[in-house]
Amino acid sequence: MLSLLRRKAKPTASIQDKTSAPLRRRKQQNIKVSGDCALAFAALSKAEGLSKAALFEDMVAERLESVQRRGVKLEVPAE
Repeated sequence: MLSLLRRKAKPTASIQDKTSAPLRRRKQQNIKVSGDCALAFAALSKAEGLSKAALFEDMVAERLESVQRRGVKLEVPAE
């Protein structure tokens, strides 16, 4: 299947400052992916016991932390 998705499980990443108020969720974004990716994503979501939205947010937060550790500065617009 998708060999790119085989990674070791990591603890949930968090990018939100604990002192700030939580951001409101935006309307669902429809992102088109391959059939294999969609099946793998659904299987990951089920295996982790997370909703697809929570899994997506965790994956994005993890990737953001990885990029920031490499020294890349991102401009994340304020809500």
